[in-house]
Amino acid sequence: MSTGLKILRMSRRAVRLHGTAAAPAIASSVRQNPTPRTSMLLGAAASIFLLASTSTVIHARSQESTLAVKAEELYNSPSYDRRKLLQFLQRGVGEHPQDVGLQWRLARAAYDVASLPSTSLVEKKTLIYLALDVIQAALALDADNFAVHKWYGIILSSIGEFEGSKVTIANSFTVRDHWLKAIALNPSDATSFNLLGRWCLTIADISWIERQLAAAIFGTPPRATYAEALAYFLQADAISPGFWKKNSLLVAQTYLKLNDVPQAKDWLRLTLAVPVVTSEDQQVHDQATATLATLK
Repeated sequence: MSTGLKILRMSRRAVRLHGTAAAPAIASSVRQNPTPRTSMLLGAAASIFLLASTSTVIHARSQESTLAVKAEELYNSPSYDRRKLLQFLQRGVGEHPQDVGLQWRLARAAYDVASLPSTSLVEKKTLIYLALDVIQAALALDADNFAVHKWYGIILSSIGEFEGSKVTIANSFTVRDHWLKAIALNPSDATSFNLLGRWCLTIADISWIERQLAAAIFGTPPRATYAEALAYFLQADAISPGFWKKNSLLVAQTYLKLNDVPQAKDWLRLTLAVPVVTSEDQQVHDQATATLATLK
């Protein structure tokens, strides 16, 4: 199996609970002047959003503990050391094992440290499995917390890096279902829609040979289309315009896969309009610039 079967790796900035960037002017132009295909896909995205909004299971925004609020403040501070946050949360969960807000944040912190360039492969594996244990405990405590489901999917999707393609494919259904649950519980979270978009895009990219191999092992391999991926990406942007530079690039790339070059070019320009904040943003900016140059 190729690396295409690795579901995803999300940056720390991409999986924050809320987007912060404002919508560039070009976003308004793209949305106000859609092509027929765009209209269809925006309609699909709206349907997804409506389904989630009218779900009988809606996320109850319970009162967060003082420690959980403090942990979130530290997480959102770029200058705060990731390892110190992990230690802070380990102590907090040790003292308050029933605090779901601390539990899922501990899982997130372990994943975060595992993703640092300075983390060795051995430590990375230890931290990912720690994160999995913690998020499973959080799910047992509260199955109606959208952040628990979102992070369960993110962490489970990374297990295949250590257990191979067979496990990745087997887990893909569970990963998808947790993200669907996350948007049902909190349909205003842009990153959950982005995650589902990336899941669909990855599955749609699987080659015919890979799909046949997967079918031989699992009987029914996961299926998704580029149109479904695009609908999720567009909904993520509709919820929080410009929240993540890469989401705009993914919209453009998916339009290219659907052979809609005009819309792809518009979204590449939108990508370039989103400010560069991180090194990942710069990589995305460079990629969008290079891709746009090939379409002129």
